[in-house]
Amino acid sequence: MKKFILLLIIFLSTINTGIAETLLQGGVVYTVESARKLAFDGLELKLDKQAIKPYLYDENNEENRKAIKDNTQPKGRYIMGFETAKNLVKGYVVVYDDKPQYAYYYSNGGYLVAIDVDNKQKDGIYPYKIGKYSALTGNLISIALYVSEDEQFAYTKNGKLKAHWIGDTGYNANGKPIAKRKVLDEIPSD
Repeated sequence: MKKFILLLIIFLSTINTGIAETLLQGGVVYTVESARKLAFDGLELKLDKQAIKPYLYDENNEENRKAIKDNTQPKGRYIMGFETAKNLVKGYVVVYDDKPQYAYYYSNGGYLVAIDVDNKQKDGIYPYKIGKYSALTGNLISIALYVSEDEQFAYTKNGKLKAHWIGDTGYNANGKPIAKRKVLDEIPSD
């Protein structure tokens, strides 16, 4: 009987150790619903129009477009080109060194289209969220929850899943691939 109890204790301690190791090595798994709840928790639904006003037109439009063409970075800001699906809107994004939590999306003509507000506290720390806001109204357009470097959930302002991104593939709520993405004209930072 003592041998049986000793074997049982060894067996149970092995199981416990295995479970503890699994939990320590594992990560958080998000569902569409749990990610939605986290994405909208504490989210500002509108930006102050007075905070948007100074950025409605990019005074450095020509310089920024030339920098993209020449594959250079102007001092004090990071710039990259973008285009929406089916080439409906082409433009560029400006992130100022002194305001890294904001990304300003401009049309090629230099007019502000949208603003991203990034609540990331530190590189490599997940999850974090980025809200996209209309330049005209300041209202929330969409929200993205980044749960890892390669996985994001994107929702409409009403909470409908736009895509669950894993790598460069976007999936709908049923797990069906619906989109592919890539960054265009990304300029390496110095």
